[in-house]
Parts: sequence; C-alpha cells; structure tokens
Amino acid sequence: MSHSSESFPLPTPPSQSHLRGRLGQAGLRATRQRVVILESLLMLPGHPTAEQVHRRVVEQEPTVSLGTVYKALDSFVAAGLTRRVASAEGASRRYDADCSEHHHLFCTDTQEIIDYCDPQLDLLIREFFAARGLKNFQPHSFSLHVTGVKGKN
Repeated sequence: MSHSSESFPLPTPPSQSHLRGRLGQAGLRATRQRVVILESLLMLPGHPTAEQVHRRVVEQEPTVSLGTVYKALDSFVAAGLTRRVASAEGASRRYDADCSEHHHLFCTDTQEIIDYCDPQLDLLIREFFAARGLKNFQPHSFSLHVTGVKGKN
C-alpha cells in the first residue's frame, strides 16, 4: 500500500451490522467501542499503528483511551480478526486487517509495510518444509517479513 499525494476516493465504511457480525463471528461482544475501533482499522490505509487507529476513533468517540484501543486490537488478534505485523526490529505494533495468506515487505527508508502475494513463493516454502520435515511440527500457515529499501521509480 503506497501512500502518495494523489487523492483517491475514500473507501465506503462497512455497515454497522457487518461490523457487528464480524465481531460476533469472532466470538467477541459487539460493544460500541469495538465497533468503532474495528471500523477505524478497516478504513485506515496500509498497516496502521494503535495510535493511528486511536486518532481516528476519537473523532467519533472522544472518550475512548489509547489503552482501550490496544486492548481491543489485541482481542481482535487473539480472535483472528486481524494480525499484528512487525515494523523495523519490532519498533511499533502495526495491525493488518487482511488475514489472508500474504507476506510483508518493510521499507526502512519510508517505514512502509507493503503486502506481497506470490503463489510460486508459497509453493516453494511449502515444498521446502515438506522435504526438510520439522520434528514434531506441522506448519499450517506462514508469513515472511522482508526488510529492505524500496527502489526509486
């Protein structure tokens, strides 16, 4: 997800019933705060930090604390609604609402996390682990985190 000064139409916010349904399916109570936090996470571009989610949340719910946002995001991770993504050396917690299998490229210059999908790479990794075998461990999913520098266009 690259960010530039070009303007793009903002995504349409998901309906309250959709948000409540996602929380319910994950086994979480759909409190007003959780609904607003989930909506903010889904609407923010890229892989936002809890602080970025909090800034958006307080526009709608001024009394929600940063600690509440952290707790809600951690409960979303535990329930499988979102994933935590490491930035440089794990400097800050970033969150990814896309739970499909994909990898992350982290640019140390821009601090940008870019989603990367490659079925051929996935197959290579699966074949590698199938051939090597891990004692008493069967991998079900994986996500690479590659750190580098984005090339100039």
